Amino acid sequence: MIAVGFLLAAAVGAFLRGYVTDLDAHFDRQMYGTAAVNIAGSFLLGILHHSSASAMLIVGVGGLGALTTFSTFVLQIDFINREGTATGAVLYVVGMLTLGVGAAWLGWSIS
Repeated sequence: MIAVGFLLAAAVGAFLRGYVTDLDAHFDRQMYGTAAVNIAGSFLLGILHHSSASAMLIVGVGGLGALTTFSTFVLQIDFINREGTATGAVLYVVGMLTLGVGAAWLGWSIS
C-alpha cells in the first residue's frame, strides 16, 4: 500500500511541477517557478517533520521529491554565472538556500 501511495504522490508532485513550469514559461529562465516549488516543498517538508515514517516516505520523498527540483536549480546557477556574473550566481544560491531553510523552519515550527 505504501508503494501505491508513493507512486500517486509522485505523480501529483510531478504534475504540479509541470503545471508551475507551464505557468512560468513566459520568463526566460523559469527561475520563479523553480524558486516557488522549492520553497513550497521546503515549507511542506518542515510541516511533515513530525509525521510518521510512512507519511514522510509517501508525501515527503514521493510527492515533494517530484515537486521540487535540485537539477533545475543547479542549471539556473550555471546560467546566471555564464550570462550574468559570478556575484549574481552566488546571490541566487544564498537567497534560495536562505528562503528554503527559512521555509522549512517555518513549517517545522507551526506543525
